[in-house]
Amino acid sequence: MSRQNDIIHLQDMMQKGVITVDEANVQMVKDQRFRLVINRLPSAVRKALNEAVKRGELGHMKKEGHKPECYYHPTFDYLAKSARNQRERDVIRISGSVLA
Repeated sequence: MSRQNDIIHLQDMMQKGVITVDEANVQMVKDQRFRLVINRLPSAVRKALNEAVKRGELGHMKKEGHKPECYYHPTFDYLAKSARNQRERDVIRISGSVLA
């Protein structure tokens, strides 16, 4: 499924009362395998994701230099690490071209 289809499916499940908004946010990260936090997350979303980390449903990597914070499906930690590293390289490359 595409990302848009995933969102529509989760919205439908919420409207039917099958899942809560918090469960939908956690499921979205699981479906996407990881989520880089480039901008601020709403506190309710962050709370739901952190609770899922405590339960072991998701993993979490803190922001580290130019590497962004990341929530991820535990099976796909290698994808999350790769995406964080790529983001760091992009930021360094872009900031280097601005200074040059």
